[in-house]
Amino acid sequence: MSYFTGPFPAKVLQAPSARGRQRGLSLVELMISITLGMVAVAGAISIYLANRSSYKTIEGAARLQENARFAVEFLGRDLREAGGIVCGGNLVQENVVLADYPSSTHWWSDWSAGLTGYDGGSTFVAQTTGTNSGDQKSGTDAIVVWSASTASPSVISAYDAGTSTFTVYPAQTATSGKVFTACDDTRVSTFTLAQDASTTTVQADQAPTNAIKTGGFVNQLNASAWYIGVGGSSSSTYSLWRAGLVSAQSTAALSAPAQEILENVTNMQITYLQGDGNGTPTDTDYVDASTVTSWANVLAVRVVLTLATPDSVGLSTSGASQALTQDFPFTLAIRRRLK
Repeated sequence: MSYFTGPFPAKVLQAPSARGRQRGLSLVELMISITLGMVAVAGAISIYLANRSSYKTIEGAARLQENARFAVEFLGRDLREAGGIVCGGNLVQENVVLADYPSSTHWWSDWSAGLTGYDGGSTFVAQTTGTNSGDQKSGTDAIVVWSASTASPSVISAYDAGTSTFTVYPAQTATSGKVFTACDDTRVSTFTLAQDASTTTVQADQAPTNAIKTGGFVNQLNASAWYIGVGGSSSSTYSLWRAGLVSAQSTAALSAPAQEILENVTNMQITYLQGDGNGTPTDTDYVDASTVTSWANVLAVRVVLTLATPDSVGLSTSGASQALTQDFPFTLAIRRRLK
């Protein structure tokens, strides 16, 4: 018996060759892959740079806002108290200190107006223009403010006209030459101390024209000169500066070295609202310092500060990197002159 096996050969399975297993990408495929990768990386970098630029701009704007709030608070505190006297307003002014310290050379001495402004083209007596740190920037406005209402007052219990000495309570502590005011319900007198005061005795170097009544007050006078000056560091080209009252000197303007209050303030422009002396405005708009007819009747002050970021965080119209600048206007009424 025979069996038919058929003419079909047995099929043998073979493993792929080593050459087939090692076949990779072609040159075209490789170049396409690299190109797509570069496009993806470029896109990621572009998004990162855009986000970084936006972050710096937002951070710079926030810093400007923060600095502006500080300037409004610090400068505004002085302006609101301009001409303030602890005894009230509408008093007879007896500034006996002027004979020894004329206002032409001592910016602080004629305080009866409460404040005095200076346009950019006028001479600012508290600081000269220049290029050294603290010198005033040419073309920017400035202002001097006086107040005798912020320092702690003492009540007058007695006055010796022969020695120009006040007996007060509580005691006043100040060095010789400090500027003081004494006031009652009718008048206010400005003088410098004849000697150091650390007890309940305050002696005036210039005798008041008229005796101040018992029950009145004695306290120290504050004066400050605000202006834009050359910055004190390489990170700030210009800054907001303040010169303050120290003690009387016979040779120069009475002030301490000016203090740099806020960096990167490039400009300050100030205008004023005039009144009739009774709290009623006489002008319909704010005017420059050169137009003010009576500083004692100024009711309000409008200040525009220009602040800049220390770094280049924005782009100009040409695409160049530049610092971000912004104007911050604010208006302040003089508290004692409000009707």
